[in-house]
Amino acid sequence: MKRVQPLQAMSFPLEASRRYDRLARFFHWAVFLLVAAAYAAIELKGFFPKGAPTRSLAMSVHEWAGMLVLVLAAPRLLWRLVRGAPAPEPGPRWMHWAGEAMHWVLYAFILAQPVLGLLTVNAGGHLLTLPVLGIDLPAVVGTDPGLKDLLKEIHETIGTAFYLVIGLHAMAALFHHYMLGDNTLRRIWR
Repeated sequence: MKRVQPLQAMSFPLEASRRYDRLARFFHWAVFLLVAAAYAAIELKGFFPKGAPTRSLAMSVHEWAGMLVLVLAAPRLLWRLVRGAPAPEPGPRWMHWAGEAMHWVLYAFILAQPVLGLLTVNAGGHLLTLPVLGIDLPAVVGTDPGLKDLLKEIHETIGTAFYLVIGLHAMAALFHHYMLGDNTLRRIWR
């Protein structure tokens, strides 16, 4: 089996036409960090008692990381539609189709999850307030406890599914890099 060197050891440049441009890479990694922050915050929230300031802080971080994902999702999707993606690495057609499908599923998640979260907060009778500025974002829906419970359940279920999709995406990138030895991972890395 071909031995593949880690990313740090690869010094040869990848032609610009074979990798994602700077803006696409920025969107990818910024959204990755924000999604990671949202997941970390919501998981940490459970360690604190109800009413504790640290629990409220964790929830605020979760909500605002989600809103920033939404702020970046629209231009990211638009950039992908306008700019496209570099041609895939050589390989079977099913693998190209699966990779393309995975990207569109990820786009759906990064659009749907923050919207569902915002609707859940609003249906619960709350507004999102801009940190430091103290400005409330207008409510998208009115207070409705039944709707809040339904939206929260959908948001949490999709959030759990998103763990799986993110994991599959990461494993596919690592599989391409370490098992197939192609440049799939390097195209988004740098």
